[in-house]
Amino acid sequence: MKQLNFKKIIKFLFIFYIFLIFLPLNYNFDTIDTSKDNLLNSLNSSNYFSSIDLSKIPEIDTNIWYKPKVEMLIISPDDVDFINAATPLMQWKNEKGLKTILLSNFSEYSGRDDAERIRNMIKSYYERENIKWILLIGDAEENLIPIRYVYNPDVIIRGGGESEYLNWDDYYKPTDFYYADLSGSWDEDNDNIFGESAEYNKNSKDEIEWIPEVYVGRLPAGSATELELMVNKSLKYETAPKIGNWMNRMLLAGGISDYSPAEDEARLTEYIWTNYVLSEMNFTHLHKTTSSFNPISPPAPNNESILDSNNFDTHFDLGYSTVFFAGHGNPFTLASLGISPSVYDSADASSSENLNMPSLFYAFACSSSSYDKNDNNIGEILIKRADAGTVGYISGLRVTWYAENDTNLEYLNRANAKLFWKTFFEQKYFQQGKALFESKVDYINSDIFSPYSRYFECHRKNILSYCLLGDPELDIYTDKPTRSQNPFTDFYPEGHFISTTIRNLNNETIPFARVHLKTHDGKYRTIYADENGLANFRLPPQEDETYNVTITGHNLVPSYFNFSTIPNNYKPHIISATWSPESPSILDNICFNITAFGNHSDIESVFLLLSNNNFEDYSYYRISNDNYNDLITLEYELNKLDPRDYSFAFFIRNYANNSNILYNESFKFTIPRPLMDYVLIVVLIMIISFVGISIFVILKGLRKQENIIR
Repeated sequence: MKQLNFKKIIKFLFIFYIFLIFLPLNYNFDTIDTSKDNLLNSLNSSNYFSSIDLSKIPEIDTNIWYKPKVEMLIISPDDVDFINAATPLMQWKNEKGLKTILLSNFSEYSGRDDAERIRNMIKSYYERENIKWILLIGDAEENLIPIRYVYNPDVIIRGGGESEYLNWDDYYKPTDFYYADLSGSWDEDNDNIFGESAEYNKNSKDEIEWIPEVYVGRLPAGSATELELMVNKSLKYETAPKIGNWMNRMLLAGGISDYSPAEDEARLTEYIWTNYVLSEMNFTHLHKTTSSFNPISPPAPNNESILDSNNFDTHFDLGYSTVFFAGHGNPFTLASLGISPSVYDSADASSSENLNMPSLFYAFACSSSSYDKNDNNIGEILIKRADAGTVGYISGLRVTWYAENDTNLEYLNRANAKLFWKTFFEQKYFQQGKALFESKVDYINSDIFSPYSRYFECHRKNILSYCLLGDPELDIYTDKPTRSQNPFTDFYPEGHFISTTIRNLNNETIPFARVHLKTHDGKYRTIYADENGLANFRLPPQEDETYNVTITGHNLVPSYFNFSTIPNNYKPHIISATWSPESPSILDNICFNITAFGNHSDIESVFLLLSNNNFEDYSYYRISNDNYNDLITLEYELNKLDPRDYSFAFFIRNYANNSNILYNESFKFTIPRPLMDYVLIVVLIMIISFVGISIFVILKGLRKQENIIR
């Protein structure tokens, strides 16, 4: 028997290794011709795809039309008479398109007391809905809807007390701001003392976050009868007002807060009418001043007069849409130094004769709206007057503050009031609750509101103390209302994008107008115009649908229109599609570039369908579209893929829910295995071979040794 030639074996294995190493370099990769000339001459709907399962492709979401978010909560005591009295207000809110619900079940929510339970209920709706407005209906004094008392020793720090003759608490102050600022618990250190500043909190943290999430107002009804009066007045104000010049008039009254140093509040009222009111409304300026300040005379047709104990009451009864008083106050009087007995008192409020001309009344004054302690305060009297008095009253619930020598109107009461009217007129936030809370935000965000300020507890007090009696969502008149022009005079195909400007009959734009659309089959949607009256929305995919439209807004009488949609049966198309790189590797992200045509109803979306088994199954990737054009170009980057053969197609859909599946034979590419995979295989073979050779050599050596021994 011949013995094996070991040298020949080694030589053979070496040649074999070299072959294995160079084998991958000669691997024949499958390639696709993706040159631009051959890429896509035409795209066709392929019968091959007629049986593809498209059920995994998400449908157009029309929930926004059938399941609108709640925007407003009316919170009532659990009393059937209260609920019945508030129901007409809820119904009107929904009729004009403000999705509103009436709740009385706050006792079902967790909390240490009813105030916390109510706040937790509001938070739950805020987190899952779209609520922006909160109307509390119930007196705080009788705890029907409680108010929150927070720790605020401002009068202890600055001196004085909380209306000593009423024996109010100097440490704990009431506020409905608790229901507006929904962040945190307002009791960070869990000592059952709410709203402490960092100085008094055990962990040195301010327990109030300060930025409100919702706008809050209150109708302080002690009975269903009182509530019915306030609800009816608010409804009449919105739906059937007494049209007249009172709607374009503002009454401003500035008194004297002190003689030494001279503190003339007419400086503030003058600033407000010169900077904000003059271009918007006619007005009357009443003033009482020291020798240190001489107000300027307003231009005609506006008026001015000396403020005394009679003329404020006389003017108020003439009817003004908005009223502003700056001076001193207590629950029963609005006052000025040098005027005796007062500028305005509870008796004047009780006999107010501005019938069917109720005002928004802002009083820069202490405690004239102390609705948690008595029902005889000026604010409650005016808001409860049947068809007269006010539809909104804003003032302090306790002592409020001004800064001495604040001639630039930058601090406390003066800045609070200045920012309110600036927000109201300049930002066009004519809804009284929005104007109040947004002006608070402006003050909070200013450099004045600082924890390092020696007035910080006073700053906190003013933000907390000024609350609204009235419906926060109510839009206040600054002129005689007219109807809206009809913005829907064309024929609109289903799925059409509508962009229209809301104007009144005088061709003036209506900022933040509300456009409510409703159908017989249950579609319900409200669109809000921007500050320039521009409203944008898209119709859902349904032909021959009739939309009933209600338009409401600032200085608008509710206006009613309708329009119908026409069918659109045109399929969308992809005009061109490219991808890069043309021959991708596992290291590449693949970028797709698609130009698509919606065919009279803009592209809603394009889906990339990707398969590695000839579409027995596939993955899809949505290429979203934020454009409102019929012809669009979209880009989508696909992350790195595993080595395989891939096919892809496009599913395209327009807003009329017409679709197309588009495929071309060139819609393929291969991700090859990387060279390293083959190198690893070769290395593994080499290791196995060397192990085999080593074993062979060892065995041969052992056999030779055995022969020698023999």
